[in-house]
Amino acid sequence: MIQKESYVQHIIDSDLKHLLIKILDKVEAVIKNHDIKITDFLNPYELKAATDILNAFQEIRWIETGGYEEAERKILIIFQDYMSIESIPIPLIVLEVASASQFNTLNHRDYLGALLSLGIKREKVGDIIVSEKICHIVLQEDLKDYVIFQLNQVKNVSVSTKEVEFEEIKLLADNYKEISGSVASLRLDSIVSLGFRIPRSEAQTLVSKEKVYINWGVASKNFHEIDVGDVISVRGKGRVIVDDIQGKTKSGRIHIKLRKPI
Repeated sequence: MIQKESYVQHIIDSDLKHLLIKILDKVEAVIKNHDIKITDFLNPYELKAATDILNAFQEIRWIETGGYEEAERKILIIFQDYMSIESIPIPLIVLEVASASQFNTLNHRDYLGALLSLGIKREKVGDIIVSEKICHIVLQEDLKDYVIFQLNQVKNVSVSTKEVEFEEIKLLADNYKEISGSVASLRLDSIVSLGFRIPRSEAQTLVSKEKVYINWGVASKNFHEIDVGDVISVRGKGRVIVDDIQGKTKSGRIHIKLRKPI
């Protein structure tokens, strides 16, 4: 019997702790019953915490995959160490959702909302890659038939849904818009204000309400300094990536460039 609490006692985030205990339940089943266990999709913050714990168990191996090389959200497949990686099935598929409208532009939030409205939980959905009139969605394989049959409308726009090969996925790098501007400092609240076009006071309130995340972890301090490559998410508003810090103006403000998913 794994003493699960001893592995998560250092975790402050209660949601993360609950998730890690569920993953430890899977580890226990793998060790005891020689099962193959699969997690839900994890973001990079959750994935790092999970693999740190998995490293403590020599009896197991695991695969982390989101279906394609650039995937952000990934599942873990946990199995006994005597099994070969080549023998482990990858239970992921990719669906292509095509809009029938020439005029309506759908975004990431629209497609995610359509999936959630079907009763599918967020953790069952991997990356959602939006490109012009086509969206590619990575899902766990057992949801394939249900989504193909049920997903025929996104935000009042008729769509068609079919399974395609992972080679058809449109890369995330093609689906960002650039936001450039200057900020007084590299504090989190300043970057949130620029990236989401909101007053700094509103950005500070969002941080205090724990609605802002840095690299998928909850941000608790407005004065946290950001760096190139940081991913800043705001619940209900999306996310931005710090692309470049370009130096100071004569007045001492800092030029910065952000990327925001379309």
